[in-house]
Amino acid sequence: MTSENDKIQEEDQEVIPPDVGNQTEQSAATGSSIESLVRELEQKTNEAAAANDKCLRTYADFENYRKRMQREIADFRKYANEQFALELLPVVDHMGLALKHAGESGETVQGMQQGVEQVYKQLRDALEKIGVKQFVAEGEPFDPARHDAMMQVVTDEVPENTVMQVMQEGYLYHEKVLRHAKVGVSKKSDAKRNDKHKHVDVSLNE
Repeated sequence: MTSENDKIQEEDQEVIPPDVGNQTEQSAATGSSIESLVRELEQKTNEAAAANDKCLRTYADFENYRKRMQREIADFRKYANEQFALELLPVVDHMGLALKHAGESGETVQGMQQGVEQVYKQLRDALEKIGVKQFVAEGEPFDPARHDAMMQVVTDEVPENTVMQVMQEGYLYHEKVLRHAKVGVSKKSDAKRNDKHKHVDVSLNE
């Protein structure tokens, strides 16, 4: 009897179905979260694509700029001496005319010399216009930054290590030494050197 009553009581108990409302809400929340993630992913994807496109455009602009600068530098190096060439052309013209005139008229040596001197002056002027200028060396103290000593000149007339002779002129390019002057430098005679040493020795002995 007891088992039958228990069975009857179990059958009489109300069966409570699952909470369908809660499941629906959870499903809706899950779906909304997925949609939000999808939209966020699409947004980030678009942003990444835009950034990549901007990067590619920047790189392309840089490459074009680099190539343009290379062309401009090459052209600058190629035509850097254009103005100097224009300055030299009249010198060449005058030299050619002087030689032609001397050959046709049998011009004297003196006349030829005057013509060459004129062309030489014009060439010097053209060089000075671009910053190339001869500097004075003779009579100056020897300076290894400007002078190359090719020989020694024994003399007692000037202080020792004075430029006495210029074999090849030196030139500046603006403030920079373009070419050293090749010079002869003064040197005291041995007699003078000995006299100087004797005088020093006597002074020390006193």
